Amino acid sequence: MSESLLPLVLFAVTMFFTPGPNNVMLTTSGAAFGFRRTFPHLLGVALGFPLMFVAVGLGLGAAFTAIPGLQRLIALIGGCYLLYLAWRIATLPTTAPATDAAGEGKKAKARARPLGFLQAAAFQWANPKGWVIVISALATFTSPSSLDAGDQRLAQILVIVVVFIAVGLASSAA
Repeated sequence: MSESLLPLVLFAVTMFFTPGPNNVMLTTSGAAFGFRRTFPHLLGVALGFPLMFVAVGLGLGAAFTAIPGLQRLIALIGGCYLLYLAWRIATLPTTAPATDAAGEGKKAKARARPLGFLQAAAFQWANPKGWVIVISALATFTSPSSLDAGDQRLAQILVIVVVFIAVGLASSAA
């Protein structure tokens, strides 16, 4: 695995720093709410994606094979969640709302809030770019012979996860 560490890091930098749903949502949230209020969203992305990677790498694919409808159910739930997130982003205040005598604009701004940690972590399962990254990384940076050697596969997955967390935190913060 050591000979593929540099290519893995370059892969992660390329995947995490290029535009995608997470980067767009974090940029929008940071602009609307600031870094501090967006921080739970940032952590949800940076830690939720590696968690998804571990789940898929250690056998969610086998669950999809054993339960044919499971993948469709997750896709349906993910699609509904994407629509919800799109609505949340579309209704974010981009500028300070005009206030009337009753201060309704301030109330509307107070109700708006960025995604939380769990919402951002759950979004990773609906993120198409995330699935491409997971499948590509598993195919490229784990050895096929490790399918039977559980410990070796786990070690390879953990190395990838550490790289993904480090690069993901930097990308999300940027």
